[in-house]
Parts: sequence; structure tokens; C-alpha cells
Amino acid sequence: MSILRWMPGLATLRSYEASFLPRDMAAGLTLGAVMVPVGLAYGELAGLPMAGLYGSILPLLAYALFGSSRHLVVGPDTAMAAIVAVAVAPLALGDPLRLALLATGLGVMVGLICLLAGLLRLGFVANFLSKPVIAGFMHGLALVIVGAQIPKVLGFKVEGETTFDQLVATASRLGDTNLASLAIGASCFAVILICRRLAPRIPGAVVALAGSMLAVVLLGLERHGVTLIGRIPTGLPDLSLPLLSLADFDALLPVALVAALLSFSDTMITARAFGARHGTRVDADQELLGIGTANLVSGLTQGLPISASDTRTAVADAAGSRTQVTMVVAAAIVAGVTLWMGDLLYYLPTAALGGILIASAWGLCDLGEFSRLWRFRGSDLAAALLTMTGVVVLGVMDGILVGVVFSLVLLLRALAFPADAALGRTPDGGWHDPAHRTDAVSVPGLLVYRFSAPLFFANCELFRERIEARVAAAPHPVRRVVIDGAAIHDVDLMACDLLVDLERELRAKGITLAFGNLRDRVRRDIERGLRLAAGDGEGDIVYPTVAAAACLPPSKPLP
Repeated sequence: MSILRWMPGLATLRSYEASFLPRDMAAGLTLGAVMVPVGLAYGELAGLPMAGLYGSILPLLAYALFGSSRHLVVGPDTAMAAIVAVAVAPLALGDPLRLALLATGLGVMVGLICLLAGLLRLGFVANFLSKPVIAGFMHGLALVIVGAQIPKVLGFKVEGETTFDQLVATASRLGDTNLASLAIGASCFAVILICRRLAPRIPGAVVALAGSMLAVVLLGLERHGVTLIGRIPTGLPDLSLPLLSLADFDALLPVALVAALLSFSDTMITARAFGARHGTRVDADQELLGIGTANLVSGLTQGLPISASDTRTAVADAAGSRTQVTMVVAAAIVAGVTLWMGDLLYYLPTAALGGILIASAWGLCDLGEFSRLWRFRGSDLAAALLTMTGVVVLGVMDGILVGVVFSLVLLLRALAFPADAALGRTPDGGWHDPAHRTDAVSVPGLLVYRFSAPLFFANCELFRERIEARVAAAPHPVRRVVIDGAAIHDVDLMACDLLVDLERELRAKGITLAFGNLRDRVRRDIERGLRLAAGDGEGDIVYPTVAAAACLPPSKPLP
């Protein structure tokens, strides 16, 4: 039973129905045919052509055993390949063997991070990347891919540290465009989009791959300057542990943390979406184990880091996939290609891979998401645009950091300047904001105040200033101030020190300060903080309800 708990794929096999097999086989064949050109394209993007195929074999089997989703398809994806190309490749200094070592080391590190997080049940960390940051990152990543692939489609090479530099260099060399390469890349891009739009069951990437290779052979495009992928190694990958130096580990750790968070976030989004379609649920902590095992296996077998793929999941789902057996069949197809069909890929033009990748980047874009962010809150759109710009101008890691920091600033600003209200009493004895309840009437001499945020160092001074301002502006002299603490879900020691000072200042004016309707933990923290700040002789200002606190007699002014 414990093995089934940790390996949901075995539980699926135990309850597998024979009627599922024809659909899983057909979906696996279709998926495998799609994963070959896509895997080659992602490997080409990362600078390791075979790593995309290697990451599409054993990692699929690992996720099929350890993942909780019966429908999710994992493998190298646009984001992971781009992270290797942008954040890891510069560390290799042009050495392909060192790049392979660093890329596989990154996969192992991502896997270990996800496995550790799964064992510690840290599945909730997927919520730490806000939607604006994810949206901005995805669109920025699409521009990164386009900037790297357009020169291949146009038939020349450019240099540049950032996507912005690459785009500027590409614009300066438009006169060197190879029309045959451009025709191949544009045709592959168009075929994929047309199939995606009009015939989603037809694998557009496979059609584009076969068509481009046929055109090269029949028209002799190699003689017209079309660059081919050439000979690729055949055979299955070796099992080896990448041995990183301490300096390499330090350089890759922040990249691995970001990649792990992005991989898991993307996995949860896709798994939940397809789970809802089929009426199944996924376990976030088990998904960490599944995606962690897949990344670990990919790193040990010379593959790229792994994430979920919404497009390949959609392909399998449209082809009738019922269980994880689909991924097993697809992995066998990719393995067969690497064993026996490597020579056929000799005639694959790099412009075709560029067109396939640009089509993948197109799939990352959703301009309607920017419209939704704008209609919801302008600051969310600003966070998305800032992240996207940072990814394009500064690089992937710095762009994400810019977006996360901006989002944290917005969060701190919301906590530091929260909403508040002076409450009035309703005929039923409750206390409500008069802006929402017209029958809420203020009681002369009583200020009932609600502060809708945790009370901590960043906003406690504002808390005091707002209370003092409302006391000064009250139409009748205030004799009691009661804080409705229902919305205060946390408090720190600095805030407790301020409460002691505020209580003394108000008492000096003949005004009583009291708290009511506090949560148990917050009540205990405030009482402990007050004892630490003022000792036991200051009196109790914490009461169970607002009504109880409001009935306190006013304090007399200090002599």
C-alpha cells in the first residue's frame, strides 16, 4: 500500500481496463510523432540538439510512475530550454561539453529541489509566483525565443548578450536573408498554426518536419545555402551523474530555484486544467515528487530540465489518451527514433526547427491576458509589462527578479496602506461600515474602528495616525475607541509597543482604548506583547467582542 501511495502510476496499472489500451496506444503514437521534432527544436534552442530527445524518453516513464495526474504530459519545454540557452549557456563559454555538463547538472538540481519540497509538503509554494509575473515572463520568454530563432529562419547568425541586442543585430542584417530558409521557416510556422486552428488532431509539427525534409531532398536546397542539422548521434543516452564544481553549483543554484518554481507552477496549472476537464484531482505534493523524479532522471540521462507541456498534453488528450500508458508508448517511439532513424534527420533544416520554435513561442502568448490584467487592476498590468521588458532587455533571471520585487513592493504597499473604516451600530446590534449599511449609525462618544490588515512594523504608525485623525474629526468628543480586530490576522512586537503608547496617550485625554473580536492567536500575541512592553500594571484592553469592549466606562484623565 505504501508503494502505491508514492507511485500512483502503479495504482493506475492495477486498475487498468483493457478498453483503455487502443486509445492509449493511438494517443501514444501521435504524441511520440510530435515529440521528436519538438524535442529536437528545444534541444537546438538550448544548444544541445539531442538533449531534447533524451529528455523525452526515461523522464516520461518516471513521471508516469510518480505523478498524480493521469493526463499530464511532461518533457522539455520552451521555458526550460530557454532558461538553459539564456542563463546556463553563457557559463559554458562556448564549450559544448561543459554546456552539456551544466545543463544536466541543472536538471539534477531542479529534481532534487522538487523532491525535497515534495517530501516537506511544500506544494503551496506554487502560489508564490503571482499571475502578472507569470504572464509577463511567458510573453518575455516568447520574445526571447523569437529573437534567437529569427536569424536561423532568415539564414544567418547574430551575436548578442540579450534578446534586445539580438533583435537589433538581426535588423541590421536583413539584407543577408536567405529566401529559401525564410520560405521553409515561414511555411513550418504557418502549417503548425493552421493545424492548431483548423485541425487540432493533426500534428502540425510532424507535418512541418516531414514537408521541410522532403523539400530539401527534392529541391536540393542545401546547395542554395539552407543549413541542415546534419548527422546526430544514434543510440540511447548513457546513465551518468554530472559532477559539478562548487563554483558551478553556486552559479546554478539561483537558476535551479527559479526553474524548479516555474516547472512546478506550470505543472500544477496544466494538471489542474486537464484534471478539471476529466473530473479528477491532482495532489500538489505528489506532483512535486513526480516532476522532481522526472527532472532527476532527465539530468542523469543527459536530457534537458523537465516541465509540463500544455500543447503536448492537449495533443494526447485530443487523440483519446486515458492514462499514463500514453506517455510510455510515446517514450518508446522517441527511443526508436534515436536508435534507428538518426540518419533520416540529416536533411532536417535548422530553419524548420526555428519555425517550430517560433510557433511554440506564439502559443505562449495570450494578449487577452494583458487586457484582463488591465481591467482588473492597472498595477497588475504594470507588473506583467515590467517583467516582460526585464526578460527581454536584462535577461531571464534578472527579468523575473524585477517582476517579483515589483510584485512584493505592491504587496507591501497594500499591507502598509490598508483599507479602514469607522463603524456604526445597526438595529440588530452588529457593527458595520456605514458606506455599505445605510442603517449603521455611529454612537456619540464612541469610535469603533476597523483596520483591514495585519498590524506590524510597516503600518502600525499609520494605524495610530488614522485613529488620532478620526478622534480629532469626530462630531462629538470621543470617550472610547474600540478596535474591531476581526480583520487583523497577525501582530508583531513593534505594534504592541505602539499600542501601549497609544493607550497611554488616549488615556491622558480621558479616552479608553479597547480591542474586541480578535482571533485567538492574535489575542494571545497582543496580550503577551502588552505584558512584555508595559508590565502587568497597565490594565487589560482586550475583550472578546466589540460589544463588550464598547460597554467599558471611559478612563479618567491622568492628573
